[in-house]
Amino acid sequence: MKTRISEFLERYDLLRNLIWAELTARYKTAILGILWFVLNPLIVMVMLIIVFGRVIQLDIKNYPVFVLSALLPWTFFSMALTNATPSLSRSSSLVKRVRIRRFYVPLSAVGASLIHFLISLLLLFFFMVFSSSRFSLLILLLPLVICLQMIFLTGASLLTSSLNVFYRDIEHVLGPLIQALFYLTPSFYPLSYVPKRWLGWYLINPMAGIIEIYRDTLTQGILPARSVLGMAVLTSSITLAAGVMVFRNLEPYFDDYI
Repeated sequence: MKTRISEFLERYDLLRNLIWAELTARYKTAILGILWFVLNPLIVMVMLIIVFGRVIQLDIKNYPVFVLSALLPWTFFSMALTNATPSLSRSSSLVKRVRIRRFYVPLSAVGASLIHFLISLLLLFFFMVFSSSRFSLLILLLPLVICLQMIFLTGASLLTSSLNVFYRDIEHVLGPLIQALFYLTPSFYPLSYVPKRWLGWYLINPMAGIIEIYRDTLTQGILPARSVLGMAVLTSSITLAAGVMVFRNLEPYFDDYI
């Protein structure tokens, strides 16, 4: 792990250039460009407000802020993993002809999505001000929550991108899997709705705990429960370790399959 970290720091400038290339390539043909990262969760939020705020009428105070505080980190996760998974197999010329650390390629997709996420947080803050939501000092913990999600996404992106080199079906099954996971996270309903007998299994999904921590620190102004925080840290760390291990073991064989 120390060797990987030192390698990462040695060529940080290369990763920065790859992130910039990812950003420019992603939106060079889109009229609204980077605004789509804000518009996507905004459109979903409007749909959820209509269904669960007007039709079904969940008894949740300030429902738009409640939903948006979950949709933004979820969109960050979805976009990062969707773009990172096929990144190695679709960058054969870069991976095979240029001497770079291969893990920079999936990490550049995660880094570009992180920039989108940071920009989109302005939308959440706007809604919080518009709805007269109370800002808590716990908002200062936001960088730590983002770091926790980055730990999870780094491991997940290394894992799926390396496996996708050998099994291209992974990038196709990823969409339905992410859609299914959306309903297994407290995105449009509170975590308290999950029966206690299922809560332990429910929190195996790292994004369930991460989204709850975002909501607690950003909009609820309360410290996350120890069980939620502990499971999120544990599952994210396990994902990182698994991703690094699998990527390291499979990397020598990439050239034969890319």
